[in-house]
Amino acid sequence: MTTRPHESDLVVLGVDGSAANLGALRFAVAEARRLGTGLKLVHVVPDYLSIAPMVPLTAAEFTETGTEILRSAEAIARELAPDLEVDGWLHHGNRPAELLRAAQGARVLVVGRDGRPLPQRLLHGDTAAGVAARAQLPVVEVPAEWQPRPDDAEPVVVVGVKASAHASELLDDAFAVAAERQAALVVLHAWKLPTAYDDIVESRVAVDQWRQEATVEMEGLLRPHREAHPDVKVEVRIVHDRPGHALAEASHEADLVVVVRRAHGVPPSIHLGSTARTVLRTAACPVRVVAPVTAPREKHPATPTEGE
Repeated sequence: MTTRPHESDLVVLGVDGSAANLGALRFAVAEARRLGTGLKLVHVVPDYLSIAPMVPLTAAEFTETGTEILRSAEAIARELAPDLEVDGWLHHGNRPAELLRAAQGARVLVVGRDGRPLPQRLLHGDTAAGVAARAQLPVVEVPAEWQPRPDDAEPVVVVGVKASAHASELLDDAFAVAAERQAALVVLHAWKLPTAYDDIVESRVAVDQWRQEATVEMEGLLRPHREAHPDVKVEVRIVHDRPGHALAEASHEADLVVVVRRAHGVPPSIHLGSTARTVLRTAACPVRVVAPVTAPREKHPATPTEGE
């Protein structure tokens, strides 16, 4: 574990030692190489673990295990990219809170997707969702099986725009990411009510008319971003579908899906929104979650519960 690089020059990866984390490790290495930054690996030893009375364990043993997890991840990262500056950092405490503290000022925080069944995630906590719901920097959640697409495949970034609220910061980020990756940008807007209500709407409003009106509105939102990034090839896609399902389907052709978390709820800084949650659980590619600018910005993140 070497000298800490400048935080603003870092990709930060949450490491948990599981096989499900390998996709996130591969993505974080590729992202650090692409951006020309260092890679900071962070493992958090939980501040509370259930221990059976007949199996006494000590804090030192937890620390030793955590250190070994970091060393293993460092070895894999250096094997993937021998020229990459890699540092490992061990933290103790609440996992989402400590990952957020470790990533303050970084370019991006990368986490692996938690593939456990919903009851287990509710009972023991979903670190990835907890981090994505609170972070003020972009968070990328990566499926366990993620592999980079073939070199000859055109890079594609998909951004889901639900409404004009927070569209500016979402599109700012999506256009910048597409420009960095020299990728085509698919701007997807989807809308559909539950079946019974949607049937009523369809009987009163022609879907083709809705698509035309939505396209006009979307083009208005896109105009300043197109002007700022004239080299980014943009496709506007208006679909009559549930937003989460539409984005999950589009993820099969994408290198990255970009969404914004919602800014409402109590408290307003810890709610991803149903669309973001669906995409995080089902997308075939990494998902980048952008914070809304209206979310409270705290110097030190509040300690979250792991059940988020």
